[in-house]
Amino acid sequence: MKSYRVLFYALMGTLMVSCASNIVKEDISSSVKKDESSQHVKEWPKTIEPQLLNIRPGEVSLLVVPGTFNRAGSLKCGGKDYKFYLADNKLVSFISETYFSKEKPFSCFFFLKGEKAKVADIKTLSKKFPSERLKVDKKRVFLNKKDAARARKESKIRAKAYASSPDRPLFFEPFSHPIKSFVTSIYGSKRVFNKKKQTQHLGTDYRAAVGVPIKAANRGEIVISRNFFYTGNTIIIDHGLGIFTMYGHLSKLHVQEGEIVPMGSVIGLAGSTGRVTGPHLHWGVTVNGLAIEGDSLVEASKGLPR
Repeated sequence: MKSYRVLFYALMGTLMVSCASNIVKEDISSSVKKDESSQHVKEWPKTIEPQLLNIRPGEVSLLVVPGTFNRAGSLKCGGKDYKFYLADNKLVSFISETYFSKEKPFSCFFFLKGEKAKVADIKTLSKKFPSERLKVDKKRVFLNKKDAARARKESKIRAKAYASSPDRPLFFEPFSHPIKSFVTSIYGSKRVFNKKKQTQHLGTDYRAAVGVPIKAANRGEIVISRNFFYTGNTIIIDHGLGIFTMYGHLSKLHVQEGEIVPMGSVIGLAGSTGRVTGPHLHWGVTVNGLAIEGDSLVEASKGLPR
């Protein structure tokens, strides 16, 4: 009987030690998580040296700030929210400036738990834009009620597509041009249609015969693949981070909405649908809700951390 009692207490002691060990492990794990969390916040660079960037109206600049940032924070530039991602202990974001810029300097701040740190000072440089006169079908300039209603509806469809974009990049490489061809109309041209209606050309036109393959400027999701009144057969790709590329006046659409397409894949064929004076590709780029020059995105993205 005595031997059973000894064995019972020995087993109980082992179980108690085992349970105590588990409790200690859990406590250590919990404290480590707390320490990591607090340490991560402490390492947040609230006194870093702000980056100095130049930007021109209708262009985009790449912001790369070294430091240990917290993903829970937010980035604001000139009072506007910007999407960003973290790579190799760097904060990365694409900063855009409106075509209608007042050419005033602004700053970028990183916010976290009620505190903020300046991460960039941005100087806006001046830029001149040319003018051009075009003659197109009158019904594409002065719309009847039916066409005007269609154009308004399509504008809302595009706005909805542009309103939602992942906080992370869907691409892995710098951006490229959708076609290698002569530019027939540059971004920012002030246009006069039929000697009366004035607009701005917030995209780039490339010479392209009907049927020429058009490639995706980078990896992303197809959010628009349909016919519009002004831009004809149109494709819009969401690349994440609030970056979109648009391909207009196509003769054929080779992709469907919801598809993820790789960089350089043929998404459609050039054409002359919509409001045009002849076959060509209209390439538009939007960053953070602003229509910007595609060349500046291609150039800025070359500085992405590799």
